Amino acid sequence: MAAAMVVSNNPRSTAPVATASGWIALLQEPSVELRSHALTKLLECVDYLWHEVAESLPDLETIAEDLDLPLPTRQTAAAVASRVFFHLEEPSQALRLALEAGEDHFDLQMKTPYVERLVTAALDAYVQERRKLLTDDEEKKEEETGISMDQLRGMVYRLLETSCEEGKYEHALGIALEAQETNKVRDVLVASGPDPALLKYALNASINVVSSKGFRQEALVVITECLSKQLETRKIASVDLIIVYQLLNNPEAAAGVLAELLKGSEEDALLGYQLCFDLVDTGNQAFVTRVANVLTTMSSEEHAQRWAQVERVMIGGFSSELALSFLHKQSQADRLIMENLKKSLEERGSGGRSSVLHNAAVITHSYLYAGTTNDTFLRDYLDWMKKASNWAKFSATASLGVIHAGHISEAMHLLQPYLPANPSDDGEGGGATVSQTGGYAEGGSLYALGLIHGSHAGSSAEKRKETSDFLRTHLRASHANEVISHGAALGVGLTSMGSSDLAIVNELKALLDTDSAVGGEAAGMAIGMVLVGTGAMSPNNTLPEGDKEDIMEVVSELKNYARETQHEKIIRGIAVGLALMQYGQEENADALIEDMRSDRDPVLRYGAQYAIALAYCGTGSNKAIRILLHTAVSDVSDDVRMAAVIGLAFVLFKTPERVPQLVKLLLESFNPHVRYASCIAVGIAMSGTGDSESVAMLEPMLDDMTDYVRQGALIGTAMIYMQQSDSSNGRKIKSFRERLASIVSEKHQSTLTKMGAIMSLGIIDAGGRNCSLGLGSRNGFTKMTSAVGLVLWLQHWHWYPMMHMLSLALTPTYTIGLNKDYKFPKNFEIACNSKPSAFAYPKKLEEKKEEKKKRVETVALSTTAKEKARQARKRAKEGDKMEVDKEEIKTEKKDGDEAMEIDKEEESEKKVKKKREPEPTSFRVGNPSRITMAQSKVCEFDLSQRYHPIRQEEKPFGVIILTDSSPGEAEDLGAVKAPSLEPEGECAPPEPFVWAPPGHPEAKTEEETKASEAE
Repeated sequence: MAAAMVVSNNPRSTAPVATASGWIALLQEPSVELRSHALTKLLECVDYLWHEVAESLPDLETIAEDLDLPLPTRQTAAAVASRVFFHLEEPSQALRLALEAGEDHFDLQMKTPYVERLVTAALDAYVQERRKLLTDDEEKKEEETGISMDQLRGMVYRLLETSCEEGKYEHALGIALEAQETNKVRDVLVASGPDPALLKYALNASINVVSSKGFRQEALVVITECLSKQLETRKIASVDLIIVYQLLNNPEAAAGVLAELLKGSEEDALLGYQLCFDLVDTGNQAFVTRVANVLTTMSSEEHAQRWAQVERVMIGGFSSELALSFLHKQSQADRLIMENLKKSLEERGSGGRSSVLHNAAVITHSYLYAGTTNDTFLRDYLDWMKKASNWAKFSATASLGVIHAGHISEAMHLLQPYLPANPSDDGEGGGATVSQTGGYAEGGSLYALGLIHGSHAGSSAEKRKETSDFLRTHLRASHANEVISHGAALGVGLTSMGSSDLAIVNELKALLDTDSAVGGEAAGMAIGMVLVGTGAMSPNNTLPEGDKEDIMEVVSELKNYARETQHEKIIRGIAVGLALMQYGQEENADALIEDMRSDRDPVLRYGAQYAIALAYCGTGSNKAIRILLHTAVSDVSDDVRMAAVIGLAFVLFKTPERVPQLVKLLLESFNPHVRYASCIAVGIAMSGTGDSESVAMLEPMLDDMTDYVRQGALIGTAMIYMQQSDSSNGRKIKSFRERLASIVSEKHQSTLTKMGAIMSLGIIDAGGRNCSLGLGSRNGFTKMTSAVGLVLWLQHWHWYPMMHMLSLALTPTYTIGLNKDYKFPKNFEIACNSKPSAFAYPKKLEEKKEEKKKRVETVALSTTAKEKARQARKRAKEGDKMEVDKEEIKTEKKDGDEAMEIDKEEESEKKVKKKREPEPTSFRVGNPSRITMAQSKVCEFDLSQRYHPIRQEEKPFGVIILTDSSPGEAEDLGAVKAPSLEPEGECAPPEPFVWAPPGHPEAKTEEETKASEAE
C-alpha cells in the first residue's frame, strides 16, 4: 500500500501538498465551479493523501451520481472515489467507479498499478458474469457489484483489440477462452494470420484449461476451421487436426484427413501411418473402427498398398502384435520370484492352506507374465495349480487370459481344454444342456477369452467379432449356471467394449432379469463396458441414431432395477456399469451423478463416485475435486468414502503431483477405509515415477494397525516403484522388495497383509518388467481401456476375480522404429542422455547355493601326542603296517598342500581385481527396446543416422515411423512375429508315421528299419 501511495496516475500532478482538507471542504460549497476545481485538485493529490479523502467517500459518490451536475464534474468525482477504493484494496468498487469516470480518467494504455489492478478485476468480473450467464445460475446472478454487463463487455473488447494491435495474441486468446467467447476466439486466430504456434497454444489451452465441455467443442470447431486452411501448405497440421476431430468425435472428418495424406507423397503416407498408430494408442477402439470403416469407402486402386497398411494397423491387430512380440521377446520376468513365493507359502504356518493367498499367488503370476505368453511355471507346477477350487479355480483359469493377453491367433487353441461344450442349436432352449453346478474352469476360460481380446485396444476387429459371437452363444445358453454366465458376460463386455450394440445389451439384460446375484453383477458391468463413454443417460449422448431410444429405455430400466432388487451384487454391478457409461462426459453426466449421489442406497452412491472419476478423468476439474473431497469426509458409508478418495487419482492423473498433497491429511484419517484409499490413490497417480516423497508418505502406512491399510500401502508403493531400477530412491527399492518377500513367510502377519505383499510382487514387475500403469496416451488423450480397466480392477475389494482387469490398464512401454513396410531397421538407435544404471532392469534374484561344510580339525592335546608316539614305536616293529601309516601321512600332507595352493590362488585373484570404471553419462538404445515415460524425457533422436522419424519434434516413445535417407542401399531389417505356443528350445514334433506291432504282416524287421533310416 505504501508503494501505491507514491504512484500517481495523473500526468498533471504538481508538487505534493501537505493536506487535502482545504479541497475536501470546498466539496460542500454550492458553487459547481468551486466543487469542480476542488475535485480536479483532489485527483492530483489523491494517490498520497487518499487516507484523508477516504472520509469524504460518501460525498464523492453523491456528486458522481448527481445527474444535475455537468458530466465532467461527475466523472472527476468518480475518478477520485475510484482511486480511494483502489488504495483501500476494494478493486470491484474501484472498477465500478472507474468505468463511470470514462476513458479520460481510466486509460487502458497506461501501465500503472492502478490500471493493471483494475484490468485484472474487470477480467475476473467479466469471466464470472459470463459463466453465470452460461450456466443459468439464478442464485448467483445478482451480486452487489453494481457493474453492468455492457460496461464490462465494452472494456474487455477494448482490451482484446489493444492486445491484438500490439501483437499480444496469446493474451487476447487467453482472455477469449477464459470468457468463453467463441466469436472472439475466431477473431483473434484470424487476426494472427493464423499463426501455427498460436493454433497449437489454442489447442492445448482448449484441452487443458477450458473446464466447460460445451465451450471446448465450440472452440475446437473454430480451431479446425483455421487448421483446415493450412492443411494444403502445412501437412504437419494434420497431426493436430486428427486430435481435434477425435475430441469432437467426428470419424468422417478424421478419415478425410488420413485419406488426403495417403493419396499424397510417400512422406505424407508415412505421416498417415504414424497418425493411425497414434489413434489406436488412445484406446478408443470404437472410434478407430468407425474411422477405418469410413476410410475403406475412400480407398483408391492407385494406392491400394497404403490402404492395406492402414487397415492392418487400425482393425487388423498389428499394433497388438507389436506389443505382444515385444513383451514375449524382451521379457525380463524373474522365475525365482514365483519359486520363492511358492516355497514360502508351502512352509508350515505361512498360509499354505489359505485359499486367499494361493489365489493371490496365481494372480501375481499372471501379473508377472502379463502379455508375455510364458506360462511354463504353471505347466511345471500343475499340481500346485490344481489346489484351487470353486471360484479360485475360476480365477486360476482366467489368469491364462492375462498371461496371453493379445495372443488372439492362438486363443481358442490355448483354452480348448477348458472351454465349455458348444450348446445345442435346437431352438432357443439350448441352455438345457448346461449343468446348474460346477463350471468354474469353463466360466474362467470364457472370461480368459475376453481378457485375451480386450486387453489391447489395437487387437484385430475381425477376431474380436468372432470371439464376441462365440461368447454370446454361451451367454444365451448358460443362464442355468451362474458361474459360466458370469464368465461369459464379462467376456462379452470385454470383446464388445464401446460397440454400443443394442442386441448385445439386450442379451446381457436378459441375464440380469434372471435375478442371479453373481450373473447379474457381471451383466451390469458388461452393459457398462458395451456402452462405455456414450453418456447413455444424458440428452447429449453419442449413441447410434437408430438404436438411441431403445438403449436409453434399457438403461432407465437398469436404474429402476437397481432400486428394486435385493441383491447387493446386482446393484453394485449396475452402479459400476452406469459409471462406465459416463466416461469422458464431464458436465453432461452431472444430472445422473447428482441423482446417484442423493440416493439412499450407499451402493448407488458408491457408483456415483466412480461416475465422477470417469466423467472428469484427466480434466483436473475443481468442481469434481470439491465433490469428491466433500464426500470423502462426510458420507456415512465407508465404501463410498473410499471410492471418493480413489476418484481423485483419476481426475488428477495429468497433474499427479497434486494427489499426494490432497490426500496428505486423509492419510491421517481415523477411518481405515479412507487411509487405504489414500494409499491406492497415491499409487495410481504416481505409478512408475519412483517419487521419493510419495514413498515416504506411504511408509508409515506399512506399519498401520489395520491389516488392509497395510495391504493398500504395499500395493500403492509397488505401483510407484514400477519399472524403477535398483538405484531408485537411494536404493530403498531393494529393501522394499526384500520386505515384500519376508512378509509372505512371516507367521504373525495377517492374511490380508500377506495378500497385499503377494500382489505387490506381481505389480512391481508386471508384464516381464516391461509394463506400466498408464492412464494417458502419447498425444495427451486419456486411454479409455486403461481407465475402464483400473476402475474394474478396484472392484476386487468386493470380488476377487476382478483382479484380472489390471491387464487392461497395463501399458507396454516399448519404443520401436518401423519403415514403410512395418519392418524395424536393426541399426536405428536412440540417444539417451542419462547413466545406463538409472533406467536399467532390476537385477534378477540368485539362487542361494548350499555351502559345503568344512571339516574342522580337532585339537591334539600333549598327552594324546605322547600316546600316539608310543603307539607308533610299538607299530614300528611291524614293517608292513608302518608302510600303510606313511601313505596316510603323505595323503594328509597332500590335502594340506592343496588347501594352501587354493588359498594362494584366491589371494592372487583378489589382487587382480581392477578398479571400477566410471559409468558413462549417456548411452544408445537399440531398436526395439524398453523406454519408460520418464526415460523418454531424456532421450532424443540422432538425426545424423540413416533413419529419421517422420515427426522429429516428438519424444521417442511408442511406435515411430521412420524415413530412409538412403533408400537405394541394403537394409538390415527385422520382422515382427507373433509368438508360437511351442515353448522355446523344444524339438519339433516327428514326421507322421505308421507303426505296426511285431508279428503283424506290415511290421518291418530291424534290418529294414535301419535301411529306411539310412535312406
